[in-house]
Amino acid sequence: MVGPQSPPSGRWQEMPLAARPLGETPVSPRYAVFDIGSNSVKFLVAEWSGSDFRVLDHQSFTTRLVEGVLTTGELAEDAVARTEEVLRRLQDAADRWQADRRLAAATSAVRDSRNRKQFLKRIGQLLDCPVLLLSGEEEADITFQGVAADPALQSRDLLVTDVGGGSSQWIQGRHPRIETRRSLPLGCIRVRDRFVCRYPIGGKLLASMLLTLEKQIQEALRDFSPRGRALVAVGGTATSLAALIQELPQFDLEKLHLFSVETDTLQRTLEELSRLDLPHLQSLPGVPSKRADIFVPGIAVFFSTLAALGLDGLTVSVRGLRHGLVERLRQSCFASFS
Repeated sequence: MVGPQSPPSGRWQEMPLAARPLGETPVSPRYAVFDIGSNSVKFLVAEWSGSDFRVLDHQSFTTRLVEGVLTTGELAEDAVARTEEVLRRLQDAADRWQADRRLAAATSAVRDSRNRKQFLKRIGQLLDCPVLLLSGEEEADITFQGVAADPALQSRDLLVTDVGGGSSQWIQGRHPRIETRRSLPLGCIRVRDRFVCRYPIGGKLLASMLLTLEKQIQEALRDFSPRGRALVAVGGTATSLAALIQELPQFDLEKLHLFSVETDTLQRTLEELSRLDLPHLQSLPGVPSKRADIFVPGIAVFFSTLAALGLDGLTVSVRGLRHGLVERLRQSCFASFS
């Protein structure tokens, strides 16, 4: 299932795009959000349509902002420069979409860095919009808001897990109420640096990583009550996992969103991936080549969550923090005019 494959042509797009505007004036407010994560910068433009958002544009770029933080405690200048270059491109896209309401948010890499104030000032001047520095708990809350507002999930008891680059979040509740949440420094880049020293990873290293993660997650989530809840996985690792299992050569919203993965399937996939070297990991269908070195660590966090909580599978959602930011931006704008 996960043997060497030719990479899909073009850039892997996590969300389908609406037709580009032809200079028309928007009939409703358009919202643009910039999610400045530890591994990637994600961008979303949307407008309100009935009971949910209509996505107009979504882009994701790997910048590895966290890597300098892991070695020196500060954001590295080259990582900051990569991030700024991407944000300039995305600001231009927001202008083309005539998005008049904008919001940016930074997460684990920035909040853990000593030079975060300088970075936030630079980004604020570049984007000319509010830039939030989210705590782990705030990141969890907004992610849950974005996922649980999905009409397909609104009436269900949920346990949402988001594996980022620097941190991972677990949030329990039912829309719109959050019952409990937890954020841990178990992002896929941090897990890679903690456990992975070579590729192929191999069965022994994989087993050690899974056992350690399971114990840590089980202790951290001891106050959660997972029975009867749907475990919903979000983020780039989750959508790449769904694409890999289905061997999708390109994005397909209907096949990715709400795709279910059983625990046994996840275990077999991990075992197969642990036998592949990095070039083979980079050639897998649905897995961006820049994510290949952190793909197995990210899946390991999902699997260890299932093992720690005794659950038999998870459901993938294409929604996440950026959707929650759009909703927060919409509500704040609505409140300012009410």
